[in-house]
Amino acid sequence: MKSVIILLVLCSCGWTNGANILCFFPVPFRSHYAFAEPYLVKLAERGHNLTVYTIYPDTSSSLKYRQLDISPCIPPQQEVKGKVENIMAFNIMSFLKMMYHFQPKSSKDFLKCAPLNELFESTDQFDLFVTDGVHNDWYAGFAYKFGCPMISVFPNTAVMPWFADTIGAISNPAFVTHYASNVCSISKMLFADRLFNTYVYLMMQTIGLFYTTIPAEKFAREVFGNEMPTLKEIVKNTSVTFFNHYPGLNAAIPLPPNLIQVGGMNVKPAHVLPENIEKFINESKHGVVYFCMGSLLRGETFPPEKREAFLYAFSKIPQRVLWKWEGDVLPGKSDNIMISKWMPQRDILAHPNVKLFISHGGLLGTSEAVYEGVPVLGIPIFGDQRTNIKSLEANGAGELLDYNEISKEVVLEKIQRLLNDPKYKENAKLLSDRYRDRPMSPLDTAVYWTEYVIRHKGAPHLRTAAADMPWYQYLLLDVIAFIVAVLVAGLLIIYYTTKFILRAIYGLICGGGAKKGSSKSDKKKRN
Repeated sequence: MKSVIILLVLCSCGWTNGANILCFFPVPFRSHYAFAEPYLVKLAERGHNLTVYTIYPDTSSSLKYRQLDISPCIPPQQEVKGKVENIMAFNIMSFLKMMYHFQPKSSKDFLKCAPLNELFESTDQFDLFVTDGVHNDWYAGFAYKFGCPMISVFPNTAVMPWFADTIGAISNPAFVTHYASNVCSISKMLFADRLFNTYVYLMMQTIGLFYTTIPAEKFAREVFGNEMPTLKEIVKNTSVTFFNHYPGLNAAIPLPPNLIQVGGMNVKPAHVLPENIEKFINESKHGVVYFCMGSLLRGETFPPEKREAFLYAFSKIPQRVLWKWEGDVLPGKSDNIMISKWMPQRDILAHPNVKLFISHGGLLGTSEAVYEGVPVLGIPIFGDQRTNIKSLEANGAGELLDYNEISKEVVLEKIQRLLNDPKYKENAKLLSDRYRDRPMSPLDTAVYWTEYVIRHKGAPHLRTAAADMPWYQYLLLDVIAFIVAVLVAGLLIIYYTTKFILRAIYGLICGGGAKKGSSKSDKKKRN
């Protein structure tokens, strides 16, 4: 009994010694929160007191942190209805416009929403502010309000270019690819790749300024007061940034100490499959193909000719197929296909009898497939999906299927090649080995550096000096200008000195000759 009491006291002490952490995740994409959620759960399990504002609340009764639903506070997401054509129409401009509409436009909008008004009026003390790093311009103001360090979490393979520049990270488009540029730098980037990657980088920088930075600054000053430093100053002091990147799957890039790779942080331990799915997989003598196009895109919106191309291909292979299909009926479904509106993707991919994953190339699902060594046939629709699939192709662990090239023959040929050529499975296994081989798991890495920031009061020593440099100093333009000026001055000095010496020599030679000649003529005249 005494030991039980001691244990309870120790547990109580561990909880009270935990840090008070404010977490704010308002971006209306489920994958963003899915990437961060295991990290939040782990922090709570370690005894930290989390207050989490999210638009995707967890209804689990085992939740160990305080949670507030802010979905009523966020402007409704641009309606795409999960249709392939609507999603494919997205581009950089439409994406930034959509993110602009997610931001409150006035303090009146902000304060009339009860959970956010409660947060703004709060007098709680927080040791740390953790937030989604994508378009975090205005809500970085909470780090100022509560006077605490900030950690940013990016679910992408790269941080936004203006954010990278602000925290002093290298974002040179010659070899650091932007996640929306559809360029993969694992293989050598050609001139056209570097040109387009630079175009995307400059476009994001320019448009991002007008669609996020400027309106966010105006709104933040309304809410947090004009005495607040600029948002850029606040973001510049971000303690650490976690992003969904890891060499092997992604190209290696130079990083400052406060930009930390936690690629695959979303990959949770696999659980037991539902009985019907487990039975379906186990009884497939030739293995199983898993087909899922993510949480945003609805498979039932595929045009009939595209859907029939997959149905034809599936009917011609001996493998069984698990298809995440949101409709009630799949017309033309063959006997080897099981459909469901929801499937436990992480657990399915962990089953050794799963031979192929057909996916849109979203980074979370790609990470799960890479972790389990499952080859991928990727059909990119928008965002970073094409880049992710190109990375798999460069590693020999998958192939890209362009949506516009989907036909019965092409789909069947690609599926058969990925299933029957052993090199894809071998390369996927090699990639998995590299992806798993780390000093710490990505989740433990994120937790370690979070607690490091708390222990060291924001850990400002991790910041690179580049964060405080104006762009012309960062690019060494002042140094280059000085060197050029010195070289030009040196060349001018050499030029004019040489010219002066040559003239002097010429004058001595020619001048002396003229005097000698004139003296001879004078002599003749005298004679």
